[in-house]
Amino acid sequence: MSNARVLAVDLGKTGCRLTLHAPEGVREGEGPGVVGLAGVDGVRQVESAVERAARDAGLGSDDRVDVVSIGLVGYHAAASLREELGRRLARRWAGIVVLASDVTTTHVGAFDGGPGVVMAAGTGAVALALDEDGRSAIRDGWGFLLGDDGSGYAVGRAGLRAALSQVEGRAGGSAALAEKAQARWGELVSVPAVVHGDEHPARVVASFARDVLAAAQEGDEIARQIWIDAGRALAETALAAREAVGAELPVSLAGGLAGAGEILTESFAAAVGSGVQAAVGSSLDGARRLGELVLGDGIPTHLRELLTVVESAGAPAGSGLGRLATEGAREDLLDLDQRSTADVLRELWTAEATVPTALLTLVPEVAEVVDEVADRLAAGGRMFYVGAGTPGRLAYVDAGELPPTFGTDPELVQALTAGGTKALLRAAEGAEDDADAGERAVLDADVGAGDVVVGLTASGRTPFVISALQAAKARGALTVGMSGNAGAEVSGFADHAIEVVTGPEVISGSTRLMAGTAQKLFLNALSTATMIRLGKTYGPYMVDMRATNHKLRHRAIRMVTRVTGCSADEAERALEQADWSTKVAIVTLLRSVSPADARGLLEDNRGSVRAALEVEA
Repeated sequence: MSNARVLAVDLGKTGCRLTLHAPEGVREGEGPGVVGLAGVDGVRQVESAVERAARDAGLGSDDRVDVVSIGLVGYHAAASLREELGRRLARRWAGIVVLASDVTTTHVGAFDGGPGVVMAAGTGAVALALDEDGRSAIRDGWGFLLGDDGSGYAVGRAGLRAALSQVEGRAGGSAALAEKAQARWGELVSVPAVVHGDEHPARVVASFARDVLAAAQEGDEIARQIWIDAGRALAETALAAREAVGAELPVSLAGGLAGAGEILTESFAAAVGSGVQAAVGSSLDGARRLGELVLGDGIPTHLRELLTVVESAGAPAGSGLGRLATEGAREDLLDLDQRSTADVLRELWTAEATVPTALLTLVPEVAEVVDEVADRLAAGGRMFYVGAGTPGRLAYVDAGELPPTFGTDPELVQALTAGGTKALLRAAEGAEDDADAGERAVLDADVGAGDVVVGLTASGRTPFVISALQAAKARGALTVGMSGNAGAEVSGFADHAIEVVTGPEVISGSTRLMAGTAQKLFLNALSTATMIRLGKTYGPYMVDMRATNHKLRHRAIRMVTRVTGCSADEAERALEQADWSTKVAIVTLLRSVSPADARGLLEDNRGSVRAALEVEA
């Protein structure tokens, strides 16, 4: 341990603090915070925040450490992104990455890894109770709109309300707070615009907590009462967490607000009663301690379920199905079958809601795939989806919807599934393990060098899919492997590896849930974006749609009227003359040419309406 290099990071909404503990000494750095891992482009935001703080500490692009240990905001709300973040950080920094919620590292720092209740109070507020048997409870942390009682935001908001009340002559106003608000922002009439116009309004409001503290220390009674109320609110949250665990645990106030002075700490201690103790260390100390533990004696049992550890250049430690994130079990759902139906639905949909965020981190990778697929299809190639079970059924759905939606030949995009079409209605047990069948499916489809094969597998190790990709690659086809785990086996057999790490399912191992949603959204986006690149749309309109029934003919008429500005009668006549081709009707009307000439313009411009309209006559 004495020669180990431990990079510890405390990343919150307000800022990022970092320390490197190494044989040559300690380096410190800091930088801006992030909204949270669950925010838009959360993985890259976290990566960027760590990099900036590292540069501030004097670390360069070639620096490596033994372990990176991070306590970060948004950890609990973004389960599906943890493995992806760990993999990226491991690739950049270390062979081992430890990820935890910032409240977990605050707890470890406060109690040096032991049991207790920590009330972490900064811009937000959340309590974590943890006993020696691993039972845990989290209270509050709902964010500034719904919770964070007693937080820096709550104090700042109460102070601003008192300042604004003073200006308006309402009860509860404070001249001292109005003066401090004016010193910070100028005329108070501009404060709402400053707050609501900021990208992170909670931070702006929380920044006023310092002024509220100064006013309280200068003797303003309203400011003092705000801090007293904050202490009581924080105590209520801490006690609720302790009661949920059912053990007489020590309680500690920690986080940025813990240093706010005696008014807060005395109010907090009085409301808690006995058992209050000072924090041993900070959240940054807790992150460092976790890094040391994973390198030394190992993470204690009672902490393991609160952490994500990624090893060996990003691959999770160990091997085998039981180690895959998609096969994990959520310890917070051990009572799921005892919960109300409404609670079950909330858990299911909350989990599903994390999937789009995970996909958004992969936009550059998927965009590259789309462009390559479009080039091959435009040159006469085909695309094949390969899957077993749920991925196979989703493959059939997506491939089958393309001809009526975009007017494509059914041969353009096809599904090759384990067990064949009969597996659509009834699960074909064991079919996914038939590697020979995967190879035969590719050979029977006569996949060639101009084609694309997309393998779909939640686990990332389905033999049918891997064998199909191997056979396709041997024939020169472009191969794409889409999986639900970091460092997936299938990624090694694909030209493009798309790893959407959705994490443990609500029902452990039931990958028709989050993993299935990821596959459906991926296929939707892959095929739709490809069709857009192939000129199958004009703006948001599906102008290559086949108007094969009454509903679709009315849709075609509406599209033509909206694009060209003509009347419904004119649109219908143009469509009839164009054999109900929306594309031909639009070009006919906007270019004032015959349907035959419109078809010629479209053929000369790879079927693109926009190109046919813009080409010189």
